[in-house]
Parts: sequence; structure tokens; C-alpha cells
Amino acid sequence: MKHNLPPGFSLIEVTIALSVAAFCLLAILGLLQTGITSQRATVEQTAATGIASLIFSDLTAGGPNKTPRFKFSLTNSNANVVETVYFDTGGKPTGDVGTPPTTDSRFRASVEIRPPSGSVVAITPVRILVTWPAVADPVPSQWPTKHSGAVETWTALDRN
Repeated sequence: MKHNLPPGFSLIEVTIALSVAAFCLLAILGLLQTGITSQRATVEQTAATGIASLIFSDLTAGGPNKTPRFKFSLTNSNANVVETVYFDTGGKPTGDVGTPPTTDSRFRASVEIRPPSGSVVAITPVRILVTWPAVADPVPSQWPTKHSGAVETWTALDRN
């Protein structure tokens, strides 16, 4: 007795098709981790840039001796003074200038306000460095060196 089976796929063909599908899924899963890492870095860079912008706004609105929001000293005569404020993931300060980081601190903003140049126009150079994670460099009076990410900007203030 002869069986008339409908045409179909052999076991070899099904195995090859499943192998190709599995290889494609593994490639997609490998790209998923890269995408998540890239997205996290982008979010942290955006937050750090927002913090640097907030500090710049405070510096430009500053009075003769201290800035209104963060109370950065504008009368430093020593170029090596670092003033540091720590921020949480939402960009809110977790303490005052010079206080150590808290458990909520994610970003560290270090500001160096140099003394004005000796020219006729008193230009005050300012360096703003925002780094993360904050706990990598917990000493507020030192420049950060152990961070995994950073955003830095330089500006000059006209204090005439």
C-alpha cells in the first residue's frame, strides 16, 4: 500500500530555517544592549548640559560678590579654588556649595572662577565641569578625575 502524502518540508529544511531565525534574533538582542547604553549616555549628557546652562545663568545674573542661586564666590583671587555643587538625576541641587554628595547625588558640577585679567576690561574666565557619577569624586574641594562621563564649558564674564 502506497501512501500519498502532501508535499511538505523535510526535517533538514525546518532545522536550517530555525537556525537562520535564531541567528537573526541573537543579532537583534545584541543590538538592543548597545541601544540601551547609547540612550542612557544621551540622557546623562542632556542632563549635564542643562546643569551647566543653569550654572551659567546663575553666573551671569550674579551680583558683585556672590551669585544669587548657588552662592558661588565671584571675588576669588586664587585660580585654584574649586567650588562644587552636587545634583540629583532631575537636575536639582542636593546640597550647598562645598558640601559633600548625598545618596541622591548623580552629577557633580565644579566651577573655577579665575581672577580677572590685567587688561583695561575686567574679563573673568570661568570653567564649568559637570561630571557623573557624583560619588566617584566625593571631595568637593578637588577637581574630579574619576568620572565616567563629563560635559565641560568655558566662558568669560564681564564684571565691569
